[in-house]
Amino acid sequence: MSRVTYANTPSTLDQQTLRATHNVRLVAPEEEGTGVNALPAGVYGFTYSPALPNAPLFAERRFRSYETHKLASGEIYVIGFTDVETAAAVESTGSEQTIQIQPEPDGNASVLVKVPYARIRHHRQHAAPNQHGFTVTITPA
Repeated sequence: MSRVTYANTPSTLDQQTLRATHNVRLVAPEEEGTGVNALPAGVYGFTYSPALPNAPLFAERRFRSYETHKLASGEIYVIGFTDVETAAAVESTGSEQTIQIQPEPDGNASVLVKVPYARIRHHRQHAAPNQHGFTVTITPA
């Protein structure tokens, strides 16, 4: 049997710009595996547990893991990609929406979105590396 290895997708320019805008640094080696709730403000990392309050963050992006930002204000965001219509729904302040986001650009899912934890009402408890997207229900802003 051979071992399966996945190529990691590099960050997009939009992700790099958002990190600068959010003023976050990569989680330090001694912080890796710590839940986002226990990390200091101003960090980002990658997880297979998007939207969990204690999602462990890691510095190395793994295949289909989700980027998460913890801002200086303490606000936490799941970063992902979706289609144009869904991105507009995330930005709207209207009704509750159930959306699917991808951890990296994928087909029509090429628009970067940031989903605040504060708006998440319902989600699956984890995202498997082979799962196509992450489904989450968000409340109006």
